[in-house]
Amino acid sequence: MLALLIILGMPFSLNSAEIPIQLLDPETDNVVASKFPNSFLLKWPNCSSYGNRSAGLVYTELLSNQNKTQNFTVPSCNASQPGLLLENLKDGTKYIMEYKIYGVEDTSANLTAETVSVISYQQIDSGLPARSGAMVVITVILSLAMVILLVGLIVIIFFT
Repeated sequence: MLALLIILGMPFSLNSAEIPIQLLDPETDNVVASKFPNSFLLKWPNCSSYGNRSAGLVYTELLSNQNKTQNFTVPSCNASQPGLLLENLKDGTKYIMEYKIYGVEDTSANLTAETVSVISYQQIDSGLPARSGAMVVITVILSLAMVILLVGLIVIIFFT
């Protein structure tokens, strides 16, 4: 019975397996973030199944529907790279991503993610709108202390 299951299961080994694709998780993968204004940090495909194989990440920007591919080699299991960095993206834009492993023609499911929206540094208001009461009190105390110090210095210079 076991032999029959093994024989029947052989054609469905990795060819029908779906490659998981996801962004790295800051809580479990020891990264600060996986979404940036112009890039994503993705988990590598399974290194035990696809290590040292040529692969590609096909990604589509939803606004323009242009397909782009970033080719790479899946690192072996002892690699120190945390994940694949997909760069040069537009901020605040949704992308659909998919892994393709060349040679065995395996593909992953689609992952939809959006880059972080940012504003221009020129639009940030860094001015202080008003002084707080504590700032006024400290300014008055320091001003009076400076006046007393100058008066004392003048008195010492003229009377000694």
